[in-house]
Amino acid sequence: MSSPSQLPPIPADAPLRKVIEDRIDEIATTLLHEAVQSIEWPTPMPIEHFDGEVAPYIIGGFLYGLGLITEGRRVTRAEVATFVLPVAERHAEDGIPLPFLFTALHAGIRKLWEIVLESASEGDSETIAALGMYLADFTGTISVLMTEVYQDSDFALRATARRQLGALCAGLIDGAPDIDVLAKQVGIKLSDRYDVLAIRVDTDEPRTTHEILAARRRLRLANQVFYGRGAGEILNTFDGHAGVILLPAPVVEHCDDSAVTGHLGALVAALSDRLDIAVYAAYHPGAALAAIPAAVSEADEITRLARQLNRGPGIYQLADVLFEYQSTRPGPARDLLACRIAPLRDHPGLLQALQAHLQHGADRKAAAAELFIHPNTLTYRLRRIQDITGYDPTDPHQSRLLAAAMTVHTVDHADTPIAVTEPGNPG
Repeated sequence: MSSPSQLPPIPADAPLRKVIEDRIDEIATTLLHEAVQSIEWPTPMPIEHFDGEVAPYIIGGFLYGLGLITEGRRVTRAEVATFVLPVAERHAEDGIPLPFLFTALHAGIRKLWEIVLESASEGDSETIAALGMYLADFTGTISVLMTEVYQDSDFALRATARRQLGALCAGLIDGAPDIDVLAKQVGIKLSDRYDVLAIRVDTDEPRTTHEILAARRRLRLANQVFYGRGAGEILNTFDGHAGVILLPAPVVEHCDDSAVTGHLGALVAALSDRLDIAVYAAYHPGAALAAIPAAVSEADEITRLARQLNRGPGIYQLADVLFEYQSTRPGPARDLLACRIAPLRDHPGLLQALQAHLQHGADRKAAAAELFIHPNTLTYRLRRIQDITGYDPTDPHQSRLLAAAMTVHTVDHADTPIAVTEPGNPG
């Protein structure tokens, strides 16, 4: 009879065990997919969302478990925790409800049992019985550990602390009058000045369940980057899509702006690498507490502008988009610029020609080559633009006005790319 810590051993040369060993990667993927599909997500959830972070732990658990069943001993909580805790903690931080995990766990175990029965032969009855005991024991231990993660007071306290730091950051951004009181409650000594960094990942606003969970995962990974650089000092409101980071500025005034750019650029690069996604960022160095709201507004607008204008990802400041920033300020001048370009909206070919001409300037051949048209065709289109708008793209003064109008058009229609016209068709 087996002792409480022992289960019936399964010989290493058992035929059914050999079948499972040879298919570990395939079985792990199958179980994961079955688990994900068993959950009634609010909107469709791509299975690939979990592959990179969950499948390796399933495979690792399989390999470890195969060694245990040869010895015929029960798995310990510490051993199960190695494979379960990282996954459970990630899902808890991502906001996936505990009942979802239970549903997924039992669906995966049920699928594994189906695979075992499908692969078994007449002589495998003892192996099947022993495997059933191992699975029951393993499932029970996993369930207890997952429950403890979700009920863990330290885990909850860490989540609460992050929310408090986020609230403090939001208060600084909003210019809250009682910010000193909130800072004392959180246990943070405010700096006199902060480097303001607005960030935005190159993806659309979260709408589906998958996008929401992907954003939460990015938030979790971003926090890991922040913690590695001093969690108590870096305040942020990043939600996995966009947000603001406040970093205490040195007491001495910055004498070298390139040093600030390098420091913040390294943080942006680390975030982009950890999140595995392009990041747009803009900064305002050394803002006093009272100036933080205005600095945030400016930096956030710069990140939006850089992305809308199809600039490459990276870190920007106002000087990098000075012309575009000023051209798109709300007011009568902006409205008038929009009116100047409006007649070309029904002529995508002319818009393309104007865009290429403004980009290449006097290099008519380069602009025409970009559009796959003859230089004479480009000349004709530029004349058509003058006829329709009243402004000559080849005139230096008037081309600057058209460039400003084109910037306003690009920002206003960032989600509507200029339609591609057939070569030779002026649109």
